[in-house]
Amino acid sequence: MQKVCPPSMTILRKRPLVQAESKCFHPTSAKKTKIKQEEVVPQPVDIDWVKSLPNKQYFEWIVVRNGNVPNRWAKPLDSSIFFTGPSIKVPDKFPETYARMRVLRSRILAPVDIVGGSSIPVTVALQCGISRDQIPPRDYRLQVLLGVMLSSQTKDEVTAMAMHNITKYCIDELHCKLGITLEAVLQIKETKLDELIHSVGFHTRKAKYILSTCQILQDQHLGDVPATINGLLALPGVGPKMAYLTLQKAWGIIEGICVDVHVDRLAKIWKWVDPQKCKNPDQTRIQLQNWLPRGLWTEINSLLVGFGQIITKSRNVSDLLKFLPPEDPRNSLDWDLQSQLYKEIQHNITSYPKWVKFLEGTPGLNADAEVDVKQEDNANEQGDIRVKVED
Repeated sequence: MQKVCPPSMTILRKRPLVQAESKCFHPTSAKKTKIKQEEVVPQPVDIDWVKSLPNKQYFEWIVVRNGNVPNRWAKPLDSSIFFTGPSIKVPDKFPETYARMRVLRSRILAPVDIVGGSSIPVTVALQCGISRDQIPPRDYRLQVLLGVMLSSQTKDEVTAMAMHNITKYCIDELHCKLGITLEAVLQIKETKLDELIHSVGFHTRKAKYILSTCQILQDQHLGDVPATINGLLALPGVGPKMAYLTLQKAWGIIEGICVDVHVDRLAKIWKWVDPQKCKNPDQTRIQLQNWLPRGLWTEINSLLVGFGQIITKSRNVSDLLKFLPPEDPRNSLDWDLQSQLYKEIQHNITSYPKWVKFLEGTPGLNADAEVDVKQEDNANEQGDIRVKVED
């Protein structure tokens, strides 16, 4: 298989008017080109190449691949990312609204930003005295998978505490300096693991699934996380949402949209999918994939989850802040202003017309995004749909 250079968030464009000198793009050398295309797709990933990367290079690559770069939401998207085929119908005002959503998202801090799927391993490791540079990529991929498995029907803050408990046990009791590794987890008895993760939903079942999964990884996958959807779905307790999220966060492979309860709920409220035909998150995923521009698949989950999380009334800011190192600049946020912004979002997120009106009327949200897609300027005639605020 052809090697792929580590740029990752660079987008492979069909039929460029300017021929690139190399098929391997680099963030510092990539040039914007005018394109004619029907789809924007991420570059393929060479798994053997990813496995060969040493720690520093792996994390530099995976961070860019997943878009987890500083100030990611405030950086305008290239307008070409919104191009779709002529037969594909997107929601009214979607490109403009989406661009404004990203700017608004840059002003709020949500749990997913600190203890989300790909953040938990690094955040928890730092709390346990392990820097990112000390985490072997294979262990990181395992930690992403376990965190995703624990997160089902559980708040990110609670999932992070469970991961912290496992990490401390591996360090203190199993004398594994690196914390969670495959070898260490396989030494934990099921009853003890259940005790360590007792705060998460369905903890007893998840303890069994995790140990069974780790044994399968050792016996069938050379101790590493599978790099295919089918391989992940074959693991005990791993569903489509977990599989697509793990594949993206651990391997940088974007084969589908990760749709959790937040994405599912908001996509239905905003009529991005047909609520009558989408009875579960996987049906919502399939409908979204039918029209959402491929270049947005990487970030749509983190974008919407952030909004979904902050409108839940049961969130406790102190639970979130205790995961931030003292020197983290986010500790200095004005939480009174954040709280006010949360309330405004919660009040206006209840229907797509109301949400669009709020975004259009909020100063400073007309980002420099070069969205030049003509849309009919008519709001959908639909009533408000109340947001269920519990997770």
